[in-house]
Amino acid sequence: MLARGLNLTDAQKQQIHTILSTARQNAMKEMKDGKPGDGKAGPMSDRLALMNPGDPNYAAAVQSAKKRAADRIQHMSDLHQQIYNVLTADQKSEVQKRIAAWKTRLAQREDGSKGPPAPANR
Repeated sequence: MLARGLNLTDAQKQQIHTILSTARQNAMKEMKDGKPGDGKAGPMSDRLALMNPGDPNYAAAVQSAKKRAADRIQHMSDLHQQIYNVLTADQKSEVQKRIAAWKTRLAQREDGSKGPPAPANR
């Protein structure tokens, strides 16, 4: 999403497409891990155990879910870094400006303000 409007070259677009395609393929492969009959408890059995704190596998399921969450965060961080490395210095600067603008808008929403502050003198 951040790459939109950055005037990417065709080569950059292809690089980013390849990065995203590889990430999708890896994610699909990882989703297949833990399939029945491989001797490993998969994400679905973990989810079922997580619904019931009385399940004897509950603690292991919690640990497994934490590990998967940490792995997802790391994968996303790696993906963002790979895409960021494709950008030129000017494009990276533009990304930083956009993020700063988003942070400002988010802070305004959290403060409950919409638009510029009201004049102090009335």
